[in-house]
Amino acid sequence: MHRHKGSLKREDLTIHVNFTYIFGMSGRRIPTLNALRAFEAAGRLGSVTRAASELSVTHAAVSHQVRVLEEWLGKPVFTRQHRRIVLTQAGATLLPALSGAFDRVAEAIDAIVEDGGRAPSLTISAVPSIAYRWLVPRLAGFTSAHPEIAIRLEHSQRLIDFTSEDIDCALRYGAGSWPGLEAIRLLSGAAVAMASPNLLERHGISLSDLPLPPERIAALPTMHEEAHLDWRHWLDAAGASSIPVPSGAILQEAGTVLTGAIAGRAVVIGRRALAQEELHHGLLVELSPVEIATDMGYDLVYPIARREDATLAIFRDWLVAEAVG
Repeated sequence: MHRHKGSLKREDLTIHVNFTYIFGMSGRRIPTLNALRAFEAAGRLGSVTRAASELSVTHAAVSHQVRVLEEWLGKPVFTRQHRRIVLTQAGATLLPALSGAFDRVAEAIDAIVEDGGRAPSLTISAVPSIAYRWLVPRLAGFTSAHPEIAIRLEHSQRLIDFTSEDIDCALRYGAGSWPGLEAIRLLSGAAVAMASPNLLERHGISLSDLPLPPERIAALPTMHEEAHLDWRHWLDAAGASSIPVPSGAILQEAGTVLTGAIAGRAVVIGRRALAQEELHHGLLVELSPVEIATDMGYDLVYPIARREDATLAIFRDWLVAEAVG
């Protein structure tokens, strides 16, 4: 069950209880919910400081509630080691049961809210390159076909922690190994040497001269993504290991590198998936059939437990169709 904006999250379970323990309807005896909530957040996040931030309380408040729980249990739930907290046997026994219970409460509230007619929503995290160069231009088609689903897009290079962040799915670049997540390969990460026809013309090269040998390509102005590794790999794949990696500006993001190529500033090792439109319309051309990073790609990832989520399934099926098309 996915979370909707405004629906209950684990961190929203603020319940003020002033008793040392509670007797439920079945006679169950449990500690205060504030103490349980503080321990669960600290144990899940591995940090009292991060738990305090999530719960919007002070570090001292979380520590106090953890001590309340430990006094109630009669044994510690954490050991403190050089600014780290480590679960004891008691803590390791309690944490998964408690996290699961809070998750089930949140899911039940979500189900009630959905039955009440609240519009479904999806929060998507994507690396900037695929977000701006591939996903955003297509999102209008999705919202037109599914106006009932609200889309929120966040761009980030960092890996998402689905257990602690309000993210439904993510688009990530990698080799396809995403432990604990379901992954669907959408686009190949294969990269080739590409440039603007204007750049070629300025250097006396016509389109009829293509493909170019690696030594002629390496002699042209170049740009690099993050480091010189892509050019080194490409030259090696082209059988030109003896050619030194050409110098050139190093940029930090694949989409920015392509922008430089489109502007006619340099030859780049660019991913076809990000340059589909420019290659189709002739704004960029491939200089050689040699390609690298064929095992890499852009994947849709999400928790395995969300596989049957109806809203996510609609977006997933649309995304796969767009990638194939």
